[in-house]
Amino acid sequence: MLRWFTILLLYSILCEAYHEQFLKRQGLGTSRKRYNGYFTESDMARYRDKVKNMFYHAYNGYLAHGYPLDELKPISCTGQDTWGSFSLSLVDALDTLLVMGNTTEFMRAIDLVLKSVRDDVNVNVSVFETNIRVVGGLISAHMLVGKVPGLEEEMPGWPCDGPLLRLAVKMADRLLPAFNTDTGMPYGTVNLRYGVHKDETPVTCTAGVGTFIVEFGALSRLTGDDKYERVALRALDALWSVKSPIGLVGNHINVINSQWTATDSGIGAGVDSYFEYLVKGALLFHRPSLMKQFDDFLLSINKHVRKGNWFMWVSMTKGTVSMPIFQSLEAFWPGLLTLAGQVEDAQRIMLQYAKVIRQYGFPPEFYHIHNAEPVEKREAYPLRPEMAESLMYLYRTTGDSKWLELGAEMIDAIETSAKTKCGYATINNVKDHSIEDRMESFFLAETTKYLYLLFDPDNFIHSDGKNARVLTTKDNITCSIYSGGYIFNTEAHPIDPGMLRCCSSTSKKQRKTVRNWEDGVDFLNIIRNQKMGTGHVIKKEDVEEDLRNEKNRPGKGGEEYFTKQYGHSGLEFEIDESLKKESKTSKMKNETREQEISLEMIRELLIRARVKDEEKRERGAKAEGTQKLLTQLKSMHKELTEVVLRADYEAEQFIAKEKRFLELSTLVAAIPAPEAVCSSCSFPMNEKVDDVCLRLFLGAIHEFHLYPQANIKFVKGPVCWKEEEPRIEDNYKNEPPELDKRDLEEDLDFLSFDPVDIKHLGYARLRAPGRGRFYSQFTGGGQVPLYRDM
Repeated sequence: MLRWFTILLLYSILCEAYHEQFLKRQGLGTSRKRYNGYFTESDMARYRDKVKNMFYHAYNGYLAHGYPLDELKPISCTGQDTWGSFSLSLVDALDTLLVMGNTTEFMRAIDLVLKSVRDDVNVNVSVFETNIRVVGGLISAHMLVGKVPGLEEEMPGWPCDGPLLRLAVKMADRLLPAFNTDTGMPYGTVNLRYGVHKDETPVTCTAGVGTFIVEFGALSRLTGDDKYERVALRALDALWSVKSPIGLVGNHINVINSQWTATDSGIGAGVDSYFEYLVKGALLFHRPSLMKQFDDFLLSINKHVRKGNWFMWVSMTKGTVSMPIFQSLEAFWPGLLTLAGQVEDAQRIMLQYAKVIRQYGFPPEFYHIHNAEPVEKREAYPLRPEMAESLMYLYRTTGDSKWLELGAEMIDAIETSAKTKCGYATINNVKDHSIEDRMESFFLAETTKYLYLLFDPDNFIHSDGKNARVLTTKDNITCSIYSGGYIFNTEAHPIDPGMLRCCSSTSKKQRKTVRNWEDGVDFLNIIRNQKMGTGHVIKKEDVEEDLRNEKNRPGKGGEEYFTKQYGHSGLEFEIDESLKKESKTSKMKNETREQEISLEMIRELLIRARVKDEEKRERGAKAEGTQKLLTQLKSMHKELTEVVLRADYEAEQFIAKEKRFLELSTLVAAIPAPEAVCSSCSFPMNEKVDDVCLRLFLGAIHEFHLYPQANIKFVKGPVCWKEEEPRIEDNYKNEPPELDKRDLEEDLDFLSFDPVDIKHLGYARLRAPGRGRFYSQFTGGGQVPLYRDM
């Protein structure tokens, strides 16, 4: 027995040695480090390189055969526009280039994007898709500019300004008219040049309403303009207000009247990213209310939608099953639960989904749970990223190699079945792995990125903050960037949470407060440097100690205080006379401003009184309201008598002007119009003319000169209107929504990280309360907490 054992041991040693030599010959290294299982550093590098080659094969194929159109057709090696003629695959691939370390191509691709992408094309686009792919891609690329040595110097004002950010703002502004509804929920489609068509359907999917807070919130923080974040929050508030009595939302909704038009509820297509953005918006912008909404939805989903470790489609009002279907889009759910701290539950669900991958190699679009097979005509797999996304989060959190194994199987399956001479094709049917001629842009933006990050544990996206960079902007705002904690939008474009502090309006207000405080201390520095009568010099340390003790309380500053403290009548104070003048000027300005406000308020009251008096006179009643009001104002505010008299005069002039305008309007309306309208016989008028003399003059020209020659029957009137072809703009609404801050549940709160803490501690934690309170650590997957405090 011992002999056989010795032989087996020697055999295993020889096999291991042969394996090491084989790896060395293949250039894969001989590292023995293992990743909690069977994956060595060499294995990780091999799959990382495999994904990188996969990305570049698809990327180069797109540039060669698809650019500047949106997508590559990988079988016919041509291009096609799909979402709006944005060169979409290039925009979507920008940050993936940098994640894979290619700074040179990243710079070249930025130039191509800035030259080819336009925001004013006459094309109808999906508001949802344009936001997550184009706006999100531009914001992310803008944020990552600082990772390229020397590039930020070419963009003055970065990170609060730059060509990519300006283009993102233009794109977002083109989307804003879609939000101009009474509910605040956006239309699904908008024309980039003209706005929302008057006949645009008001029905859109739930995700199309609730998937804006990440991109729009980031825009608000980077630009200091809070309108984008407020628009997104208003839409989220509107959705939350119409959830069903059992706490679920439907699939499609009418954005005009808030009525649900599709009442199936689930976590997949049409709904998915709404739940995703509640979690990510809570983490990225420190909004506890969004996490509270997700927690409430999670309870309802687990109670009514979840059956075991599957999620069905159910009635949003009754919870009865309507479709026992698993959709490939639902594979994002384990990753989202991991991000929200529900790691054990996420693993159970992911293992359930893994059975589908093992069965077919890919998850079909629709999988019938009871029949354990793809749904007919929904057998395709368009290279979606959701499974890879969840694998990345789960592996980063648990370190369990089984998630690497599943990722490796996905990579091998895509390489084997989807690769063409130009790129990677959609799997038309997961049963036979037949393919169709389309490669969606998210293959470059998401699928390859998540798979690459799964096998690249040292990527900067997974940073723990040790290499954070402290940046001071041109506004003297200090912030920490590239410290980790990246939040991916639903198109896998990473957002750096630390950078959001650099430019936000609140940061600027905080900086202004600090500057004002510093300005106050400067005056004391003048005093500090003066010699006292005895030759004693007041030291800086003495003044600072006094400031700490007294805290600048009222009555404790100025000459009297310092004389008392240092007790020398010979103390000389050199007071800057310009400060006194500035103070006096400021006081005069404040008094003038107060008088202007008083004048405006009094004038408004007097106008109302005069209008009521006129109405009474028309009815034959006695009208003394104005006189009584004047008497009362003079007696109550004797010091404002002059202001009251001035306001009364302006009110009188205003009423007289309005009265004259009404008389003229009545007179103009009484002038008869022509019976016939000619196409080219008169001066074209683009608006009503309220000048009576001009109308009579034009009428005479037509009556005696123009119409007789054309044998047109003429009734004396103002003008012959020129007929015009209808303008395309007349069919669209292009106004952004008006926002009332009071409509929102909570004011914007630009909380931020402390750059000093991040620098010294090596990491910081994102705070976002759930049912109780929990913390999550910076990462691209380590930002997930293991447990939630209850």
